[in-house]
Amino acid sequence: MRKTRARYFRIITLIAILIFAVTVYLFQHYEPTVEAIVLIERQSDLIVEEKMGMKKALVITPEGVDESVGWIIYPGGKVDYRAYAILGYQLAQESRQRVIIVSFPFHLAVFDINAGKVWMDKYDDVKQWYVVGHSLGGVMGAQMAKNNEKVIGIGFLASYPSADFSDSDVRMISIRGSSDKILNLAAFADAQSKFSPYSEFYVIQGGNHSQFGSYGFQKDDGMATVTKENQIKMVVEFLVLWGSEK
Repeated sequence: MRKTRARYFRIITLIAILIFAVTVYLFQHYEPTVEAIVLIERQSDLIVEEKMGMKKALVITPEGVDESVGWIIYPGGKVDYRAYAILGYQLAQESRQRVIIVSFPFHLAVFDINAGKVWMDKYDDVKQWYVVGHSLGGVMGAQMAKNNEKVIGIGFLASYPSADFSDSDVRMISIRGSSDKILNLAAFADAQSKFSPYSEFYVIQGGNHSQFGSYGFQKDDGMATVTKENQIKMVVEFLVLWGSEK
């Protein structure tokens, strides 16, 4: 009897530890920088936080917006969606197109892969969409976009597709930093065969993983030799030029 009780106690203890560890992991994430929050507050007429039930997104609408084309941004794993406000705002201003930065439960796209489609359906006047994702967001965003007739381009920021697009005519762009220590380069190389034939690849010299967003330095990342401002500026320039070639 004592052995049975001891065994039950060990099992219950292990379950409790596991639940605690999972809970801690799910609720830990990277917060947006002060600069990102200030931008959202100062540009409140252009950057609006919208809600549909439990779903939230930052909807950035520039003056003189081109309503025919829009952008969906999938944040990286464990990163608050507001951390991409600076990237999204600059992209909207330069493209003159609406940018929607979606959020996910526990800041993980795996819990709501089709989050972007919900907002695409809401803004159904937009006939063509680009889907851009950072890190895990790129992987999940591509899965959402696959076989979606409204998606004309998929962007990967320090990311790559897990689904096979090798026989697809969708346009793709890959942007990564040379100092990125988070992106698994072996997995990135293995995924080359899954990119569509209409893909472009760019490397930002001195750029790292963290500076695609505005959430501080990500653990285990490499040190960037280019400023966050310049890295985001280059990303926007690449995306706008790529998007204008449709």
